[in-house]
Amino acid sequence: PRLVPVVDVKGGVVVRAVAGRREGYRPVVSTLTTSTEPAVVAAALRAAAGTTELYVADLDAITGGGGLSPEVAGLLDSATGPVWLDAGFGPRHDVIDLPPSPHLRPVVGFETCRTPDFLRDFTFSPCSQTLGFSIDLRGGELVGNWGAWGVGDRRDALGVARIAVGMGVRTLIVLDLARVGTGTGTGTEELLAAIRTEFPRVELIVGGGVRTFDDVNQLGAAGADAVLVASALHDGTLTSPRPAAPPPAPPPS
Repeated sequence: PRLVPVVDVKGGVVVRAVAGRREGYRPVVSTLTTSTEPAVVAAALRAAAGTTELYVADLDAITGGGGLSPEVAGLLDSATGPVWLDAGFGPRHDVIDLPPSPHLRPVVGFETCRTPDFLRDFTFSPCSQTLGFSIDLRGGELVGNWGAWGVGDRRDALGVARIAVGMGVRTLIVLDLARVGTGTGTGTEELLAAIRTEFPRVELIVGGGVRTFDDVNQLGAAGADAVLVASALHDGTLTSPRPAAPPPAPPPS
């Protein structure tokens, strides 16, 4: 799977996300750059990952601090490749208010998408072809108003995936917030495999807990097309060039 570097922006600077506890996020300390300026950090991450793609979380917008922050708007304006943008789209925000960009890939998160109706509105909008829907988890449990989605229980992430794909979503993002920044692995391989088996043509992106290329390869084996990474790049546990993936195990004799 390809690597997609992540930039979390809060208060105008890049912060290090750890376990989804946003109140405790601090300015990032990185082996790639001494800067915390979003544009500088984004450039360093892209270079380290060998990509022009980027995932940006505007934490001030997500937590209700207003519209898109100037720093995040600048990242979108200067982009040369796809930018997956999580800005808390939901009752408080509307993608129509965003600056036009051919690189914009809006991310609607389950956390802020209180009902399926809002997602349905998105799938009928001009951005439907580039939309990503994030299945937000914490310790394997859905983070959000799962009862309004008519799924079996708070662990029925596959049920949410079925609803989203049924509405026309073509990209699913599986993100366990409890694993973010911990380097302990994503723990979502079983869910990924189930989604991939049921929806072989859906683009599947996963994040949270990646530390080494062994983690990346395991997620690829489970069905991921792309893996979100930040801490592993900042800490230098993912470095270029990427090692060759191990060959598949031979069939049993």
